[in-house]
Amino acid sequence: MVDEVRILRIFSAGQIWAYITPGTIAVLLFVGDLLIPRGATPAIGYCVIPVLAGGKQRPRFLLAITIACTILTWLGYFLEPAGAPAWMSGFDRGMVTGALWLIFRLVWRRNQAIVALAHQTQILEETKRELERSNSELDTFASRVAHDIRGPLNTIGLFAHLLGDSQLPQWNIDSAGWAASIENEVNALGNLTKSLLTYGRVGGGNLQVAPCDCEAVLNSVRQKLRSLIEETGAQVTNDPLPTLAADPTLTAELFQNLIENGIKYRSAEPPRIHVSAIGSSEVWRFSVRDNGIGIQPSDLERIFEPFCQTGRVDSHPGVGLGLATCKRIVERHGGCIEVNSTVGLGTTFSFTIPAQMGAKITTATAASGNREGSKNRSID
Repeated sequence: MVDEVRILRIFSAGQIWAYITPGTIAVLLFVGDLLIPRGATPAIGYCVIPVLAGGKQRPRFLLAITIACTILTWLGYFLEPAGAPAWMSGFDRGMVTGALWLIFRLVWRRNQAIVALAHQTQILEETKRELERSNSELDTFASRVAHDIRGPLNTIGLFAHLLGDSQLPQWNIDSAGWAASIENEVNALGNLTKSLLTYGRVGGGNLQVAPCDCEAVLNSVRQKLRSLIEETGAQVTNDPLPTLAADPTLTAELFQNLIENGIKYRSAEPPRIHVSAIGSSEVWRFSVRDNGIGIQPSDLERIFEPFCQTGRVDSHPGVGLGLATCKRIVERHGGCIEVNSTVGLGTTFSFTIPAQMGAKITTATAASGNREGSKNRSID
């Protein structure tokens, strides 16, 4: 069925005439060449046929029709009625042949230039869309960062002012609390700055694609999160994971964010996080499953957006860039990320990475993000 549709599309009415017209003219010229005595050379008309054939930009057809015209030109030499000397007809047909192939070359190069121009136009359109997306994202960043930084700075300024106005020779309980508040706000600013730098680094520069042993990367992430895993009693397990072409640093960042997310939004039970992968010759599909508090259906459509925070922010504070960073990492590798969740039963994040990166690595977005959040959770 697909082949039939493709054939019908190729041989639509307009395209059929694009093939028939050059062939019909060539036949008419050949018939005229056979009827007119030697001396007048209707074969000169063959030079117009490559121009007509080049209009549809089909290189094979252009080459075939030019070869056919060349054959007809010299076939007419042997079949045309007697007239002027044979050498004169041979000279004329030699000139026609040279002009025919010169026009073929010019039309061929013109078609190549058109294809290159179309390709450049497509790249410019993609770049334009990416710039529009980036500008929109920067606007969001500017407003959210200004808001998120202004709050801690106001708090720091207030408590610093209170400490400066204190007349007590020694700190009292209130002074200690004020100092603790300043420390908390400074830490919050530090986390925000770190998250912004990570998110910006993921979105810029070239991917350092190399053979990436995903199991070794996961083990390094386990070691990095060792204190958090031991503190919460978490279990991070995995099936055998592949070695594929990817950026090892960004892959580690991806695993770390998803595992930290599973630990952060845990239920009353100790966190259990399992990483698995299913592959084919074209793509590997990874899954990171946890037994956490799950995600509210109303939050699923926006959890991969930058600065998205849902649920009770006071119980699960965060910047809201963790899952946005994961989405950007996956898309930069030419894949997509999605999430399935049941409130109270846990969440499974799934993402794909092409088995062969090559031209699939793009700066354009691959698939729209889906979700991560929960009834009682803010996204980070």
